Amino acid sequence: MKKRLKSMHIASLELFLTAAENENFSTAAQYLNITPAAVSRSIKRLEERIGVELFSRNTRKTKLTPEGRIYYTKCTEVLESLISTEKALKVNKEAISGKLKISVPETFFNYKIIPYVKCFCAQYPQLKLDFHVTNRNIDFVTETYDIAVRLIQPDTRLEPFLVKRKLYCATSGLFASPEYLSENNIIYEPADIQNHKCINFSISQNNKKFSWKYIDKSTAHSNGTEQIHVFDSMLATKFLAINGNGIVQLFRFAVQEELQSGKLVEILPECSQDNQWEFCFLYPQSNKNSAKLQVFIDYFSKQIK
Repeated sequence: MKKRLKSMHIASLELFLTAAENENFSTAAQYLNITPAAVSRSIKRLEERIGVELFSRNTRKTKLTPEGRIYYTKCTEVLESLISTEKALKVNKEAISGKLKISVPETFFNYKIIPYVKCFCAQYPQLKLDFHVTNRNIDFVTETYDIAVRLIQPDTRLEPFLVKRKLYCATSGLFASPEYLSENNIIYEPADIQNHKCINFSISQNNKKFSWKYIDKSTAHSNGTEQIHVFDSMLATKFLAINGNGIVQLFRFAVQEELQSGKLVEILPECSQDNQWEFCFLYPQSNKNSAKLQVFIDYFSKQIK
């Protein structure tokens, strides 16, 4: 497809249409703000490319040939169709307006949503986005949210009226700062973690811990010393770990910069490399035909990798 479009040279077709409508290369050149010689060369290249003569030329007049008139008619139809499509898309874009109330977990919002918000807003300037950045599970019935991004685990129970659409599959690992590791016992295997400080994360709404996963995909809470327990902000656990306070479990997408800079080191990566965490869009079945909701879902589903 790309090769065919390149060989067509859309700009030369527009030039041809301008010349054909006026049947005068000088007039076309003046309209396009180029020289008559440039128009003549472009038409000649177009004729050579398609293998027919489009204009009959003499010292007094330039006229379309019968083949030129057929080509002019077809080109006009194609460009009018493109213009019509552009207008329809513009109208549809302008029709996307109103407000979306969105709930997104803090870490996912910062690393996976924010990088694409600017471009999305530029495409849909009439659409207002209300982001509620929270790790708690919202109530779609009483809180009137349009959509939420949520971490869905095997034991997650969803209300029957909710639609689930998979968005991103994350992996997690155990991380600590080089400072912490140099000051504490070496970790050779998961059992060694019990001799270390572990920074845990929970949601205060239900006091549920973010389970630590390692070894054969089994799930277990950390069994190390829990001097620090953070509620509601997973990113806070990362900064605590960076500052040497202990071991933390985090999504790998949230620590790439720290791993590259050496601020954090992954512990026992072979024991947690297969951990899978599924982030999904959740929205009420009653919203499935909402145009503003669909453009939001489609855009971020394509961008988030």
